[in-house]
Amino acid sequence: MKITTNTLNILKNFAKINPSILLVEGNTLKTISPNKTIMAKAKVDTTFVKRCAIYNLDRFIATISLFQDPELNFDEKSVKINGDNKKSDYYYADENAIKAPPDKEIKLPSVDVSFTLKDADLKDVEKAAGVLQLPEIFVTGDGSKIYFQAGDSKNPTSDIYSIEIGETNKTFRAIFKVENIRIIPGEYEVNVSSRGISHFSGKEVEYWIAVEQSSTF
Repeated sequence: MKITTNTLNILKNFAKINPSILLVEGNTLKTISPNKTIMAKAKVDTTFVKRCAIYNLDRFIATISLFQDPELNFDEKSVKINGDNKKSDYYYADENAIKAPPDKEIKLPSVDVSFTLKDADLKDVEKAAGVLQLPEIFVTGDGSKIYFQAGDSKNPTSDIYSIEIGETNKTFRAIFKVENIRIIPGEYEVNVSSRGISHFSGKEVEYWIAVEQSSTF
């Protein structure tokens, strides 16, 4: 079998969430961060034929990149990668050695805030957080408008960067750690629950991301 470029790009993103992954039969990839603050799921255009654990996902992707157009054969103990006159055996890990997501689907206990997050707005606020060295991203409602912001909730006099993204009749502030927004660029439909979890649904991937306890609704 072959792994498409699109599938490799999603695997690269998932490696930022968890350095390990459990591959299962079919075309669905799932991962969860070791501290359980992020879970992600994607339907991909590659069909995997064997359940196996990859301990170092970045290393697995880098091994594949050594080949021009590799063929992958998932054997009992390893992936045999072949291309031109080259080959490599990449051995599986023990499933108990990695953190794998639960089989049960996650459902938000409530939906208290909903908005569309455009790719340009996401990139802009992420860039601002880096430039201003701000540790958090806010979704703030002031009873009229919704703002996507970079800030620091622990410092009331810190800089803040805002983009207006929608309208609301509610007052709230959903707080996310910058390091938890590890999502592939794109447009997302976002639902936020006051019970501490959010759902980012995109064209290729969906993410469930923890909302900080200091949020207000």
